[in-house]
Amino acid sequence: MTLLILCSAFAFAGGQRQSGTLRIAMMPKFKGENYFDACKVGAEEAAKELGIELLYDGPPQDQATNQRQVDILEGWIAQQVGVIIVSPNDPNAIAPTLKKAQSRGIKVLTFDADAQADARDLFVNQVVSAGVAQGLIKGAADNLKAKGYGPATQANVAFVSSSKTDANQQEWLAECKKLLASSDYSWMILRNEDTDVYYPGPDETATQAQSGTLVGRMGPGANQIQGAIGLTSMSVPALGSQYEAASAKPDPQKTVIVGLATPNAIKAYIKNPNNPLDAGILWNCMDLGYLSVQAGYQMAQGTITSSSTSINAGRLGQKAISNKMVVLGPALVFDASNVDQFNY
Repeated sequence: MTLLILCSAFAFAGGQRQSGTLRIAMMPKFKGENYFDACKVGAEEAAKELGIELLYDGPPQDQATNQRQVDILEGWIAQQVGVIIVSPNDPNAIAPTLKKAQSRGIKVLTFDADAQADARDLFVNQVVSAGVAQGLIKGAADNLKAKGYGPATQANVAFVSSSKTDANQQEWLAECKKLLASSDYSWMILRNEDTDVYYPGPDETATQAQSGTLVGRMGPGANQIQGAIGLTSMSVPALGSQYEAASAKPDPQKTVIVGLATPNAIKAYIKNPNNPLDAGILWNCMDLGYLSVQAGYQMAQGTITSSSTSINAGRLGQKAISNKMVVLGPALVFDASNVDQFNY
């Protein structure tokens, strides 16, 4: 209510207050999770550097639905912000609202996860899907080989995703499956996608529960899965914590857990030799938030457009733009040898 009262005290034109300050509104899939918290830190850094006003809001984790995102977006459209940057929970369902924003002259960018191409002006992608898959599968394969698996000794793998409507994770899974079908990784077996790919959605409780089920399938007496791969920054810490909580623990010398997560979220598990969570794969989340706000600002200023081929992204330097997409950079693999070098 306070925000609405304050906003009503100003007149807006082209997403700016009368003072000329550009307002950029940024929405994660949900708030209160370390991945998006790190993105927010980078976004705030760029906002301070550029002298713009950053509005940051999103649904809580247990209400991470398209409708909750739309409700917030409608408020920003009514306030006539200059730029909207969003990580959609559903790329198709959110499209009509994003198009409405575009029709009002608001620049629309997606980050982290994309929407329909005609519903946004630019996609700020953290890494291409093939790069994510390569990091995940190679990270799992290297650790499985170190524990005795390989072409002569197959390992069954399973995945924990979020929801089936998450465009990025569906692309990452598809790229992972391509690699598993290749000669280099054909010894890693996804036996049954219906039972060995988990979709708990963005809910923490469901993620913990389904991760616990998967860890149980890796344990003594079951031994159905040797490698667990988390596709979300929520699922990987859940796998690590569920291993810690398991009464009958899988043998850490015969099982592997890897996946996408922030270093701080899984550092304790990686450094524990008795936990099979051996490696994490990610990108610099703060840089993702920083690049997103830089791109939004430059689109609002007309420095770049949807047809531009590059952006000078502040401290990140020059980044290529292709097909209305700018990519942050390659994925990073961190393990016990380097995890202490990162603090996010």
